[in-house]
Amino acid sequence: MNRIDLNGKWMLCGKDGNGKGFELSATVPGCVHTDLLDNGIIKDIFFRDNSKDIQWIENKDFVYKRSFIVNEIFENAYLEFEGLDTYCDIFLNGHKIGEGDNMFTPYEFCVDGVLKKGENELEVRFYSPIKKVDGLPLRKAAFTKERLNTRRIQCTYGWDWVDRFVTMGIWKKVRLAFRQANEIDNIYAFTQDINPYSAQIKLEIAFRDFEDRGDRVHIEIVSPDGQTVFEKDRVIIKDSLYEYIDIRDAKLWYPAGYGEQSLYTIKVSTPTSLKEEKIGIRKVTVLQLEDENESDFKNFSLELKNEEYLKKYDFNEKSSGFIVLVNGIKIMCKGGNWVPCEPFPSAETPDKITRLLELGVDAGVNMLRVWGGGIFECDEFYSECDRLGILVSQDFLMACGTYPEEEEWFIKALQREARAAALRLRNHACLAFWSGDNENARKGNENRTDFPGYLSATLGIEPILREYDPQRYFFPSSPYGGDMYCSATRGTTHNTCFLSDLFRYIDESDMSDYRSFLSKFISRFCAEQASFGMSFISSLKKYLTDEDIFGDDTYMLEYHTKNNPGLFKSLFDLTDMMARKIFGEYESGADRIRKLQMLHCEWTRLSFETYRRHKGYAWGIIYWMFNDCWPAASGWSFLDYYACPKPAYYVFKRCAKPIISIVSKENGRLLLHVSNDSLIDVSGSAKLYAYDVDSGKELLEKDIPFTVMANSTVKAFECDFEEFESYVTDKTIILCDIRSEFGDDRSFFIPNRYCDIPIEYKEARVICENEDEISVTSDVFIPYVMIDTSCLLDDNCFALKAGEIKTVRKLKTL
Repeated sequence: MNRIDLNGKWMLCGKDGNGKGFELSATVPGCVHTDLLDNGIIKDIFFRDNSKDIQWIENKDFVYKRSFIVNEIFENAYLEFEGLDTYCDIFLNGHKIGEGDNMFTPYEFCVDGVLKKGENELEVRFYSPIKKVDGLPLRKAAFTKERLNTRRIQCTYGWDWVDRFVTMGIWKKVRLAFRQANEIDNIYAFTQDINPYSAQIKLEIAFRDFEDRGDRVHIEIVSPDGQTVFEKDRVIIKDSLYEYIDIRDAKLWYPAGYGEQSLYTIKVSTPTSLKEEKIGIRKVTVLQLEDENESDFKNFSLELKNEEYLKKYDFNEKSSGFIVLVNGIKIMCKGGNWVPCEPFPSAETPDKITRLLELGVDAGVNMLRVWGGGIFECDEFYSECDRLGILVSQDFLMACGTYPEEEEWFIKALQREARAAALRLRNHACLAFWSGDNENARKGNENRTDFPGYLSATLGIEPILREYDPQRYFFPSSPYGGDMYCSATRGTTHNTCFLSDLFRYIDESDMSDYRSFLSKFISRFCAEQASFGMSFISSLKKYLTDEDIFGDDTYMLEYHTKNNPGLFKSLFDLTDMMARKIFGEYESGADRIRKLQMLHCEWTRLSFETYRRHKGYAWGIIYWMFNDCWPAASGWSFLDYYACPKPAYYVFKRCAKPIISIVSKENGRLLLHVSNDSLIDVSGSAKLYAYDVDSGKELLEKDIPFTVMANSTVKAFECDFEEFESYVTDKTIILCDIRSEFGDDRSFFIPNRYCDIPIEYKEARVICENEDEISVTSDVFIPYVMIDTSCLLDDNCFALKAGEIKTVRKLKTL
């Protein structure tokens, strides 16, 4: 195939907010916002509240244009756009050749008879996505409603973690292609079987513009160590073929922490084309065994259904697990929800994506859910997840709304999106399963059809996946399973669906029992677990002034936190209240920031430990959310917009370690659990003791040997809390230090609220720092030592006793 690359320099024409016309240099791939920013028409959109001044852009029309030279004309000429955002008409040499109305699908337009030798003029006229749907019915939705009528990224219409940035542009690559007969259209390679003799791959190859002229296709498979393990030529006798391929001694692909990420390279070539794909040989199964009557899991499910927050959601008569198996191994899925890492997806870079994903793996992430309010991510995202061993669950691109799924145009749009997504993503080893949407059907029922999301899933998406990716699981929505979809005892759950219960609790109670309250939110597999808090100050200073950060007026902190208009109080107010009720009133602006950081750490610790403690019943906790696409001050993510860890990132890392301890109190009993995510049995020792934070004395020390079987959690110790009661005062916490072949871990249990205990939070004192490590100490107990540095550390946000010295290693510069 002959191609002419049409990326790079274009011109952007339009009018600014004052109606003044302009013609500016532009870049493709790109969008209006980034081009206006590059030309100085708009200011830094992230600094303070500058984003308020650019909302005029969404109501304007814009034109992208360029010229290009064609030295020789061939038949079968196509203009190929990988992505157009969104409503546009395309003109070549003054002739309209097509139009676009969907950001999520590629476009191709035949230009035979319009293309000419020499100079050609290409023009793409974009129309305001707001004006384009003006007057259409507004349906029920979270945040904004007009977005439901447009097939483009949903979150940047404004969400509770990103501002409103409704843009236009050629957001992916564009080219002119002269197509030839028998070119490879697509290939599909999947693991048919893994047995004692071989791993069997089925390879399907589809050809474009088939001609029966004796052309041959060459197939080669190269192993991870560079050896050719299969090679064959076939004659192209029709528009597709398939081949079953057995590979001896195959190296299998596993998620991070469970084995190697072995990738084979498939090379397919014809006289006119070449395609290469990296594949991992693996079998993914979602195990959903029903709980046996009178079993511990069944009885626990019955108890759980009676929790107040579940009474209106969980009506399952039968309960069952939701366990992701890879090559027969149960995977404890740990991770977060991925959102676009830029508010303008054309601005995403491979370097930023790699940095974010590597930080994830460094913290123990082995699964990411690509959330339905964003995009089907760029190729680099999935390739890096393949390389790093991060499983991906992929939503289709609808979120938190009642979409026009009874309309024919909408179902056809979903069908086009499903086909494009399946063809592009289905060969990736990381892709575990598809989900139809985000929370549209959260009150759905597998035995009904009268709920939002049903038609989208069953008419729009499922038939297409059955044709183009039949080997992979498709779940109609996230969450999904049973009666209702957002139940806790069957399928997947979003604990974020129960935030209204949490927010009422924050508002109405003194939160003295917050640990037990937060620990109630347990499920078989949580695809959205909330936690919320502040970034490190070094990140805040990139877009806020010191007065914004530390002053009495919190307007800018709230502006960069965003809000959910459906809440009875602002999101910032609710989390601010939560932090003060747990940790005590703020002593200063710096103390406010610190306690909002600690809130994120504490919330993450308690929720993650709950899922590790219940391992066996629960097999996954995926946080809302992993990353950010704008500088959120006090937000949901573990990695901020600048791809830097927030304090709670390190708490996630500690909770995701192979071996951790969990101290809890239940029904008057003090419990010590040890959780093992490794694939070997582990023995070690634990020291459980009461710790007086005032004197620094260790009281009632108990030495506990333990053995925990592979991939399981064990209750290593329990006693009546009365044994510790006489030692527990308003100055006491309970600590546990464990040691095993996987290293050390420290967990703690605070019988009272932090504000009831004389913990005088101070910054840990640095006593030694060099290019490799930092050593800190403190005169008082610090529950979460936070070292704000430009380096990624091997440990941070840890509990430090008075007089204790802790040395942490610098892993790399951020």
